[in-house]
Amino acid sequence: MILILSLMACLNDDWVEPKAGPPVVPGAPVVGAAEGYLKLPIGTPLSGFTARCSCLGNQSKQDFRESPYLTAFTPSTGVQSYPTIKVIWIENGDDHLVITKTDQIYSYDGLVEDLEVKIGDATGLDLDGKIVHTVNHSHSSFGTFSDQVPFFLGSDKFNRENFERQATQMTEVAVEAFKNRERAKIGVSWTRDWDPDNAVYSDRRGENDDLRPWDEDESPDWIGGKDPWLGIMRFDTFEDEPIALLMNWGMHGIILGEDSPVVSTDSGGHAETVIEEAFDDKVVVMFTQGSGGDQSPRGSDDGYARLESIGHHAVGPVMDAWSSTITADNDIRLETVTRSIPKHKSTIRVTRNGEVDWYYSPYDEDNDDDGEIYDENGDIISPIDEFNTQYGGIFCGSGDLDLPIGQIETTAWPYGQCLNYELLSQLIWVFFDLDDNLDGEPSADEIPLPPRAALKAKTTATRFGPVPTMTRGGEQVDQDVFMGFFPGEAVSMYTHQWQRRVEQELGYADAWMVSYSQDHEGYLLIPEDWLVGGYEPDISIWGPLEGEHVMEGVLAMADELLSTDVHEEHDVMGYYQPTVYEDRPLPEIQPDLTPEAGTLLTENPDPEGDPEVWKYLIPEEIDEFADLVIPAQIPRGQGLVQMGWIGGDPGIDNPTVTVERNDGGNWTPLTSGTGRVITEGTHDILLSYTPYPYRPHEDLQTHYWWAAWQVVGHVDDVMGLPLGTYRLSVTGTSYDGGNTTWPWDGSPYTVKSNEFEVVPGTLTLTPDAAGFWVSVFGPATGFRLIEMNGHYRGDNPIVGPVTVTIDTPGGPEVFTNVAIANTEGGRSLVEVALPGDETLVTIEDAYGNIGTF
Repeated sequence: MILILSLMACLNDDWVEPKAGPPVVPGAPVVGAAEGYLKLPIGTPLSGFTARCSCLGNQSKQDFRESPYLTAFTPSTGVQSYPTIKVIWIENGDDHLVITKTDQIYSYDGLVEDLEVKIGDATGLDLDGKIVHTVNHSHSSFGTFSDQVPFFLGSDKFNRENFERQATQMTEVAVEAFKNRERAKIGVSWTRDWDPDNAVYSDRRGENDDLRPWDEDESPDWIGGKDPWLGIMRFDTFEDEPIALLMNWGMHGIILGEDSPVVSTDSGGHAETVIEEAFDDKVVVMFTQGSGGDQSPRGSDDGYARLESIGHHAVGPVMDAWSSTITADNDIRLETVTRSIPKHKSTIRVTRNGEVDWYYSPYDEDNDDDGEIYDENGDIISPIDEFNTQYGGIFCGSGDLDLPIGQIETTAWPYGQCLNYELLSQLIWVFFDLDDNLDGEPSADEIPLPPRAALKAKTTATRFGPVPTMTRGGEQVDQDVFMGFFPGEAVSMYTHQWQRRVEQELGYADAWMVSYSQDHEGYLLIPEDWLVGGYEPDISIWGPLEGEHVMEGVLAMADELLSTDVHEEHDVMGYYQPTVYEDRPLPEIQPDLTPEAGTLLTENPDPEGDPEVWKYLIPEEIDEFADLVIPAQIPRGQGLVQMGWIGGDPGIDNPTVTVERNDGGNWTPLTSGTGRVITEGTHDILLSYTPYPYRPHEDLQTHYWWAAWQVVGHVDDVMGLPLGTYRLSVTGTSYDGGNTTWPWDGSPYTVKSNEFEVVPGTLTLTPDAAGFWVSVFGPATGFRLIEMNGHYRGDNPIVGPVTVTIDTPGGPEVFTNVAIANTEGGRSLVEVALPGDETLVTIEDAYGNIGTF
């Protein structure tokens, strides 16, 4: 540290040695947690798949509607599950760590900076460098919140209104977590090979399966392929009641593909949804990404049901790990530090603590690279002259974007596949109309290069403890937690290198990798992994050294700032300051006035002659379309309640749809087992929106909304939904007029569906020599998971024990508590001696659903 500061002093005559900060003081752990939904206007494009851009196919385009919340991407049209906001606030009376998480594609450093101000103002605390924003990497969540120009290709152009909406909603949840703080106990555990059958996730990067960048004695537990680790951080009250669960593994959010136009939390969000219902009361469950860059979700079943299955496959091993995690309330030291690490081709360097010295040759207009990547020992040759580009390269790994111009001129693979970012920047400028967006910036022929977003990588590291820890080595010890929050998609080899280097260079075992945090720089790979090619090297700008250069910046930050007994300034010289983005004005496109908002529809409005305008919300093509006539009786599992209404403009209206049950004359909201209200955000109710006419959006439109509820339970006892009288209830907002920018003034409206009675579901009975095969058959318009080992639109096993009634001439014979003998092919075998003549047989499952033969 002294040597570094001395060198910096030589470079800056104005430098003054900083005063020593206050001491790091241990204190009792205090934890607060809260959760909410992130609601941006429907029409906001979904991020993650560039194929949704009009420049590359407009995938997921449903119709010709327009939206004021997009520039070049396809508009979203509805919701399968709203992104959640989760916050866990940790403090010890001496320092703070505020972990915020949303279900989105990536983080954005400008958002983190804004949260520091907003949450700090709301709580009266200085939270500079203490707030983390991490995401679950859903490819079906809201975009437009990030002003990182290179990544407009993944989430559309920045929209200041949506940014402010998101920051405001996240601040509200963070303040709730702050108010919920209480004395706490903390514990950590690591579980290896917790998903041995790849039921939850699996490795997707085959290119590096045979790569061994470390000697076996240096890393004996490295086996390549799937990252096998599950990390659990358990937070309990002083009285041992659970507060929050932070879980960490790697899993992409790509079950809903580029054709889907609906908002969804995808795989990570549905894992949370199922696991949080394993508790008796409401507990904040937060999924954070580990090696998400090269791990794909698996699951079972199809459609939206596959999303739910992820959680059901994960809940057992996760809760086993949680149950065995020991917590304690002993005093902890806590210190959190943040820096924005500079990166440019001329300054990027990897040294591995003195073992190597890898850097790039300066840009050579004549391109005199030697085409040699490795020396005779197989080591990378430095300086690297093949990455011969002024402003970075992209699409280096797969070479999928094969243009006749713009590639780096070299014969060395994979460098020769790289597209110069200079050319790509010109395409981005045209696609996203950036001349009008960037006030005071040069015109398209004077695009600022490199892009400002590529010159800094915001990172955070924290150390707290000691806390009880079940280590990766299988020992129960008290040790510090060390976490790195990384700005990109860490692959498993990168995570392993991080853990190795932290232990070797800093002395902390079992380091956490929390990727997709604070900022975004594309995929994070070590140089050897980048050079084997494949898809993952495509989405980064500064070549093979960028990922480990960022890692070394975090290691240096931790060594300088977390290895002392005082709280030091994070950036003495002003070298690690965050990226400064333009101050964008709020858009001035006002919502429509909607005096008809709150009108219940009784028939399909048939906009533009398309009677099937809403069926896109239900996965896979179906013949049926919206039927707004609700039957008087609807069977459990096999019924779909559909409701349509005229509502407000989505610029102000994010309608909440709840299920209400008549309980002794009082209508009460349906809740999950943990008390969460069932809404359009929880995967139980689909929500869709259609404007009419479709375009232009500047003209006055009628705003049609639609909701559908499959009559089943939330997570547990799906076929055991209580019988009774139900209805759907909608609360929304209609614009009042007068405002010129968000936030808009509005008035509430309400709509109630017609009442209907939920009756037992129908079981399908098929005779067998041993008795009957019994199943619940999922309806053709179904979208919910009914039972594991079944199909959401086919046979599903039943829940026993069952009751069998056989009508005989002498009267009915009733057999109770009959066990299910076998489950196979989505059906359950009920063994019963069949009568010899024609006789009515009735089988009733544990919930009272009935089938006859």
